[in-house]
Amino acid sequence: MLIDGRPGYEQVAFREHTFEELLTFLAMVPVEGITELIYRLSDGVPAIKIAELYNVLCWSAENRGGIALEEIQEWFYGKQARRIEIALQVDIFPSNSMQECQRILAEIEQKHRHLKYLCRAVGKEVNHRLKEEESWAKYRRDTFEMPKEMTPSIMGIIKGIKKGKE
Repeated sequence: MLIDGRPGYEQVAFREHTFEELLTFLAMVPVEGITELIYRLSDGVPAIKIAELYNVLCWSAENRGGIALEEIQEWFYGKQARRIEIALQVDIFPSNSMQECQRILAEIEQKHRHLKYLCRAVGKEVNHRLKEEESWAKYRRDTFEMPKEMTPSIMGIIKGIKKGKE
């Protein structure tokens, strides 16, 4: 793997035989606990390379290459800066709730100032998702909203239904 670009704008390029080597590696190791195994073997390797390896396995390999995304997601809540740095570069969010994502990213920014640029990058995507969610919620409210004033005939039908149940 080759890294190109400046921090926050880095790209990882794979060499010609990278995927063959990755498949050989996967054949040699047990599927159980591969997320932690890769992390333990990554000492001295740039975090972006490890994150890209997790991304390739998660999104391209059969059965996610044995990677436990929930385990990586838990790293956001931990105290180890290296794990957090890797998690910030894997294509996942800290939580399914975008409000919780904002909270945890702000907390990481405060505790680990050197990861601020990564938190901001993930934060942009979180904010985009929040705007999308709000836009859809507004559309649903506007489209399926009940009439503001109920006509007497509708009220009569509702009263009739209620009397029938009693």
